[in-house]
Amino acid sequence: MTAREIAFGVLRRVEEGGAYASRALDAALASAGAIDPREAGLATELTYGTLRRALSLDRALAPHLSRPLDRVDPAARVALRMGAYELLHLGTAPHAAVSQAVALAKQADHGRAAGFVNAVLRALSRAGPPAPPPLEADPAGHIEVAEALPRWLAEEWVAWLGAAEALLLARAMNQPAPLCLRSPRRDALLERARAAGLDAAPAPRSPHGVLLRGASVGTLARAAGDLRFQVQDEAAQLVTLYAAGHLAGRDARVLDACAAPGGKAFHLCELLGPGGEVVAVELHPRKADELRREAERRGHRNLRVLCADASKPVPGLEPGGFDAVLVDAPCAGLGTLRRHPELKLRRTPQDLPRLAAIQRAILEAMSPYARPGAPVTYAICSLSRAEGPEVAAAALARGFHRAPPAAFAADLLTAEGDLLTLPHRHGCDGFYAARLAAGE
Repeated sequence: MTAREIAFGVLRRVEEGGAYASRALDAALASAGAIDPREAGLATELTYGTLRRALSLDRALAPHLSRPLDRVDPAARVALRMGAYELLHLGTAPHAAVSQAVALAKQADHGRAAGFVNAVLRALSRAGPPAPPPLEADPAGHIEVAEALPRWLAEEWVAWLGAAEALLLARAMNQPAPLCLRSPRRDALLERARAAGLDAAPAPRSPHGVLLRGASVGTLARAAGDLRFQVQDEAAQLVTLYAAGHLAGRDARVLDACAAPGGKAFHLCELLGPGGEVVAVELHPRKADELRREAERRGHRNLRVLCADASKPVPGLEPGGFDAVLVDAPCAGLGTLRRHPELKLRRTPQDLPRLAAIQRAILEAMSPYARPGAPVTYAICSLSRAEGPEVAAAALARGFHRAPPAAFAADLLTAEGDLLTLPHRHGCDGFYAARLAAGE
């Protein structure tokens, strides 16, 4: 299969089947077998680029359509977006971009949409993209058009961070995310990776993080030998350190709510002393089983998995029995748009209060399991006031107080001591976390 055929198939799975692009692309590349790395790279660029820019591509296509794009056949819609991305962002010669998109449309539905795709893309190639309004006059409108962000999200980031920083954030979300790993033997892993000729460097803030450039996880695994590592963004690593870094090397007990797929739970296991214990709560039985199997594979005998609803009291858990509680709550994922650009097409403003209510319920249900004075950390991989600061404010109004760690990089903390990572500032995913404690 060609790069365009792979990308077209992945984008159709995302558009028509609700698939996540990262998983669908990994599966498609694996099934394609041994293909030229340049073809794999082009397939990746076409997949992620089309999704990252989908909203602005739709805007550019709209004047040349006889009907709204959401009423166009899904396969033709994907072909149009891919062709538009090649025309407007990759600099592909117009005749090549149009002919490739037409060929994909023919392949998908036996040519019925080929003429339509051809006419629309030729018109777009002559007209070019619409210009965004000036940032000063309409900040959210400028960001919406220039960086393909939903208008409601652009307005949210402008109101929260200001126009200039919101633009930088939206721009950063349209860049590829680096490959970051975590290892309890970070320095030894770096040594082996470099000995194998790999471009590996320590992550700038996490003492357990490694940034890998120009190589795959499989290549690193061969170089690593018996050294354990896990793919995990640096921001996720920082959340674990923010929540329980003070317990490093101690035989402490930590509760991790909403634990699957297990990155933070396994990090906690590596962080604690040999007599420590991590109790991981996961709602879904399948995910809980996968978490147990992965913990066993990794040799984490100090991890106990409970399948339970973290928004309610958990049978068998004693109140006041943990030295730290981490509430890694389900969220809109707006801090991970570099990795999951399809979320820009799926999330709505109504998702935020709904998810915030779930987060408040989990935080309230899990906090009694912390011993008196122990930190309860609420964390999300999302960037909105409704999910992050407003959930923390509601907890403070119920009697919690902030308990930020004694030592943590100041550039990662808000004025209140909450953790806030932003891709344009820190080069990692967008996370928000508040470290709280009950009582005085």
